[in-house]
Amino acid sequence: MTLTLTQLAQFTLGAVLIVLLPGPNSLFVATTAAKVSRAAGWRAALGVFIGDGVLMMLAVLGAGTLLAGGSVFFRLLTLAGGAYLAWLGFGLIRQGIALRREARPSAAATGAEPTETTLTMHDARYSPFRRSLATSLLNPKAILFFAAFFVQFVHPDDPHLWSNFGVLAVIMQCISAAYLATVIAVSARLGHRASGRPGLAIGAHLVAGTAFCLFAIKLASASF
Repeated sequence: MTLTLTQLAQFTLGAVLIVLLPGPNSLFVATTAAKVSRAAGWRAALGVFIGDGVLMMLAVLGAGTLLAGGSVFFRLLTLAGGAYLAWLGFGLIRQGIALRREARPSAAATGAEPTETTLTMHDARYSPFRRSLATSLLNPKAILFFAAFFVQFVHPDDPHLWSNFGVLAVIMQCISAAYLATVIAVSARLGHRASGRPGLAIGAHLVAGTAFCLFAIKLASASF
């Protein structure tokens, strides 16, 4: 059956609440926009859009059933996702520590505040798109979450499955795009203001790295 206006309104409200929940995807986009550039933030956001689109499609097709019940595949995927988030987190923490070490001799020698040029050049060498895509796809809990949410509005046996799914997916992605656009704009501005202030840059790296490690622990713990 086709979706009613009431169902669309209910889905939209639920989608807004889901998108606003803090998670590793939005954190990675914010970190990338602040550390590298606004354009890099949008490349990271593109990875999130594609990753979420794949997960939503898998959820509707019944992948949630495959991952439910503590299956071996679910455990392996959560451990892999947790390890990847931990790797991102420890990488940020190491960069923060390196910035702190570089700041001391630089400030002592020149009497000026060092900038984040070295870090920005380092970050520019990796692909924000690939990393955000991996962060999104290596999260089986997201499939279960999407499955529990989408099943209220679409069902694999529905003859209008793909048309209904397409409408709902577009709504979800538009809301996500609006949210991430705000995240990118704010983060890029904060990153620009932090330029030349090593204390802020160091703190941001350590906080973001710790947050990624906490997300890693939370995700990996779901496998036990």
